[in-house]
Amino acid sequence: MKRVFAVLLVASFGLGAFAARADDAALFASKCAVCHGKDAKGGKMAPKPIAGLPEGQVKKTLEEGKGRMPSYKGKLSDAEIGGLAKYVSSLK
Repeated sequence: MKRVFAVLLVASFGLGAFAARADDAALFASKCAVCHGKDAKGGKMAPKPIAGLPEGQVKKTLEEGKGRMPSYKGKLSDAEIGGLAKYVSSLK
């Protein structure tokens, strides 16, 4: 019985991570893709690719803004900013 519980517990964490990644992807699609492209490899407003940038760099830019990109601090939660930073840095 303990083994079944352990397997279910591990599986639920995996599903939670999958759901969080899906939420991060949806947030990217709604807030970022219009400028950075749907694959984060550049768009009309922001032609430089951001896919694969270090997570800390992405997070700092989201919080402080850079160039024409506005700050999202106070517009997105810390969890959303962190999720977006992790998502963008995971893209290839």
